[in-house]
Amino acid sequence: MATGDCSKACSRAWMVGAIVLVGVVAALPARHVEAQVTAQTLIGKAVSDDAQNQEVTGAINRFRDRDIDGCRAILERVKSNNPKMPPPGVMMAMLWLSVNQLGPARAELEDTVVKFPKDPEPYLMLGDLAFQERRVTDADMLFREATRLSGEFAENAKRKRDFDIRCNAGSAAVAEARKQWELAQKHLQAWIDLDPDNASAHQRMGIVLFQLSKPTESLEQFREAKKLDQKAVQPELAMARLYDDAKKRDTAKKLIEAAIKEAPKDSAVLLAAAQWYLGQNDLERAKAIAEDALKLDAKSLEGKVVRGAIARVARDYATAERFFYDAHVQSPGNFPASNSLALVLIESDDRESRQRSLEMAEANVAMHRENSPQQVNALTTLAWVYYKLGRREDAEKILAQITQNNALTTDGAYYVAKLLSDRGEKDRARKILEEVLANEPMFATRPDATDLLAKLKKDAP
Repeated sequence: MATGDCSKACSRAWMVGAIVLVGVVAALPARHVEAQVTAQTLIGKAVSDDAQNQEVTGAINRFRDRDIDGCRAILERVKSNNPKMPPPGVMMAMLWLSVNQLGPARAELEDTVVKFPKDPEPYLMLGDLAFQERRVTDADMLFREATRLSGEFAENAKRKRDFDIRCNAGSAAVAEARKQWELAQKHLQAWIDLDPDNASAHQRMGIVLFQLSKPTESLEQFREAKKLDQKAVQPELAMARLYDDAKKRDTAKKLIEAAIKEAPKDSAVLLAAAQWYLGQNDLERAKAIAEDALKLDAKSLEGKVVRGAIARVARDYATAERFFYDAHVQSPGNFPASNSLALVLIESDDRESRQRSLEMAEANVAMHRENSPQQVNALTTLAWVYYKLGRREDAEKILAQITQNNALTTDGAYYVAKLLSDRGEKDRARKILEEVLANEPMFATRPDATDLLAKLKKDAP
């Protein structure tokens, strides 16, 4: 999803926040993704020995003090004293990953494959990394090898059970990414058989069963996930997301309303519903539900951002500014809040407000540089701010670079069309607007895009 501001993000965020998406690595039971490493993180389910916990904690402290050799020496001694422990290289890789050092982590895992050729864990970790990088075929081969090795593994029953779960979770993720739903169901069922109390497994099974045209069984899985984890998505919302993806909006709407009826005091459910209605351009219903959510939790950061987005799409810039400003004060580092506030402020006739917009947009660009998922959004906003301030050449340079990299957001497409229209290239502008409006049901500047397209058609010879 590429968007230029929070409104489009909000219109789809209910789907992302509501459910574990197909194939995401976050659903895999991989331990190395934790940033705050403890002895239990490294040992996992291998052993339950306080003495070894203390030794591993000492190794972690050495690592934090940048004594890499000292850390490795302790972990090698721990493994030598207790063969049930994970290989030292696996634990070292987890430490490197905890500080986002992918290269050294890979090197540790490659070394472990040679030194401990019968241990499945390095293959599992490499498979997780490959999947995160969308190298699905590589991940598939690595999970297959891990599965083969796990079948022969007899060193530690606790680790073997963990391996079997992770092998099935990983293989299911590969099948889901490839839309091989029956194969995904097989692996997920094996995971559930091993770990029936895992909510993520049931959530993913719900998705797969829906894709296999089994909506009743799908809903049962989402309900089971909710029983196991109260933080899991409301079952009706999960089903609504799937029907929405299938373009069955009437059914999705019924499920959204059923979710509200089922959990009228759950602000998270209400916000998800408000975001859905925003995505359908039903601003009145979205506004009513969002305000109900804020009555339940007036301090909700997400609630303020959603309510602001609804106001911005409705061109109620004063209300939008109020909610985005409150969200920004509450969480200065929240990008949707600051980015949206900049976009609202630039619509003001007040000179100081427009100057604040420029400062916020430039600060966001400085903060979200290369490799940041918000880089394009920040640049797109800055381009529009430049345009509104009369700095069209600066705006064109930014948008031209984004377009060249095929990273143009939906709102960015409107901005490009606006620039082209101003330059007299009205046919090109019209084609861009027609394509965007045909393919995107909702984005923040859709009303402006609709108005501009109508004007271009009216003025056409």
